[in-house]
Amino acid sequence: MKLSIITINLNNKDGLRRTLESVHSQTCKMVEYIIVDGASNDGSVDTIRQFMAKQNTVKPDVSTVQQSWISEPDTGIYNAMNKGIRMTTGDYLLFLNSGDKLASVDVIERVLPYLNNENEIVSGELELIKNGEVVTKLFPPQIVNLNYCISAGLMHPNTFIKRDLFDRYGYYNEQNKIVSDWEFFLIACGLHSCKYKSIPVLVSCFEMDGMSSMNDNLLEMETQEALKRLLPWWKKLDRFIRRK
Repeated sequence: MKLSIITINLNNKDGLRRTLESVHSQTCKMVEYIIVDGASNDGSVDTIRQFMAKQNTVKPDVSTVQQSWISEPDTGIYNAMNKGIRMTTGDYLLFLNSGDKLASVDVIERVLPYLNNENEIVSGELELIKNGEVVTKLFPPQIVNLNYCISAGLMHPNTFIKRDLFDRYGYYNEQNKIVSDWEFFLIACGLHSCKYKSIPVLVSCFEMDGMSSMNDNLLEMETQEALKRLLPWWKKLDRFIRRK
């Protein structure tokens, strides 16, 4: 099975460098790496070119990460992520956005055995980082069902997604600003019961200064709109349960 890692970036040169280094330092380099930059003007493009030049000095083989990138304007986070999906050729995808990093040099080597046709979504452990310090460590749920997807949800940096799920259930909803990843997992896992596997591997470290970490009002509004659209019966059931 082939893994594609997608990184989206906009004017986060320092964070992008950390992410690039964590991918290129992996002991297992049988990875396709896609970088989608939103026409940054802070030197991010130069950082990408530097890493590309370094790759080009090595004869491409199984010991080098196969890397592709674009830099052009986009309409938002999910538009950029969808561009990345379309660029991939892997069987499984991991979204590791600029600033986030793989937790250790052997993460991919340890995860690859779980990426098989028996598992469509594979989720490992995740460290949340704020101001350079580990705030907490999250463990993947053992079971992901509709109730879990409504009340919580999986996160991207520690979750590997089978590529063909996007062909089956659609790409990320570009009308949303911050909840389309949650919405996708609700559709794939909650409504269609795709094959899920939790693994005891610390996959990545997530920087908590992202958009969805800061805007609780927008998060609530988009979540409720998605529930109303996808599960029109949920609100009535929720009110009924609360009256009991």
